[in-house]
Amino acid sequence: MITNKNDCWSEQNYTHLLKQTNKHLWRFIQHNSSVVSAEDVFLGIANVSKSDLQKLSYLYFILDEEVEKFIDKTAPSILKRLSKTSLTENKVLRGNIKGKINWSKTLSNRNAAGGDPSIFVCSQRSSIFDLPENRLLLFLLRRIMFICSSLTNSDFEKDETKLGELEEKEKWIDTVFRIGIKTNKLLKNPFVRKIGDMHDITHKTIFQAERVRGQTYSQLAKVAQTYYLMVNNPIDYLDIVLQGKTLEPLNKDTLYEIAVLFKLFETIKDNGWIEKKIALIGGGSTLVSRFTLGNKELKIYFQGIPKEFSLNSKYGPLMNLYGMSDRLRRPDLVLEVLEGNKKNFYIIEVKRSDKRTYLVDGAYKLFGYLKDFESIKNPNVNLYGILVGWSNIQKLEMVTESEIYLSSWSNLENIYDFIIKKEMR
Repeated sequence: MITNKNDCWSEQNYTHLLKQTNKHLWRFIQHNSSVVSAEDVFLGIANVSKSDLQKLSYLYFILDEEVEKFIDKTAPSILKRLSKTSLTENKVLRGNIKGKINWSKTLSNRNAAGGDPSIFVCSQRSSIFDLPENRLLLFLLRRIMFICSSLTNSDFEKDETKLGELEEKEKWIDTVFRIGIKTNKLLKNPFVRKIGDMHDITHKTIFQAERVRGQTYSQLAKVAQTYYLMVNNPIDYLDIVLQGKTLEPLNKDTLYEIAVLFKLFETIKDNGWIEKKIALIGGGSTLVSRFTLGNKELKIYFQGIPKEFSLNSKYGPLMNLYGMSDRLRRPDLVLEVLEGNKKNFYIIEVKRSDKRTYLVDGAYKLFGYLKDFESIKNPNVNLYGILVGWSNIQKLEMVTESEIYLSSWSNLENIYDFIIKKEMR
């Protein structure tokens, strides 16, 4: 990645942050990301919800190089030379001849019809494409089509996106679009109508495809085996694929935001908390994690706010009055701490900068959030703020309790540790 000379990050800073976040990046699936290799990936996915586990499995299946190769080369090649079997049928024709005349049957049919000389019985051969291996091909194409549609929320029958518009784009969502468009085109092949339906796959159907002559059917069986594992054992499947690749943010500011988020995860875990809920970042929910320790609970929101904030916003109604959606006003992170009927909220604003001007802007943005949501405060509910810059924020000799905390990246762990320990008292 090319580094702007005015950027507060050097190439080394960027690489270091990527390395630090690498083991958690499997949780990141925002559209503004691309596929990269991964060496050390955190695989604690047992607490991921069923829907998130399915979405994660679907995503990495579609981004598999073998699946893209299957759509680009294997499936088109198979459709050009579909395996088939021949069927010979005897047909009774009047006044015309198609195929080889079967004279013995012709004479017997003429006799039965009173000696009609216009009757001929002809042997005709036809090709049958409705074979198990071809049904497997059609099944996979349809499932790939379904997965692409579910990941992109698109109807590829109606979508007018052109392949040329997507070829040079790096985001994973563009790769899924490309595969979806190509798959939709393959499903329009006229031979597809000659193949019957397969409603599920088994080891037997995969083995049958493997035994068909030709390398293309072996490649079909390979993708089918991957699909079978992904559907029936998603955790085992992800355990394998996440060792080799993950998604990384294409935007540096986003990378810094999730680095700040992951640093919070690690500090909480280091203090003995147990993560009970794991959600995908960029998935359907802004609540990305839930930790417990005894009767205490921590919730973390990424680019979203708790329901209490939405219901008690001071400026939300004013913005809506002028047609400016208050939904666009989202803190980067919110930490919620619960114990009985007591709650503490920490709004975390992330500013990837070392410039005082931008850091001050970030501070005032944080002050605005605190003012906007101050009505949630009562004897049992408190509201705090944390500004995280990159550098050039003075490090205090001792961290003390405050309504607002300011920190550079280098001191963030100390600030987090102080806050988490304070909440454990």
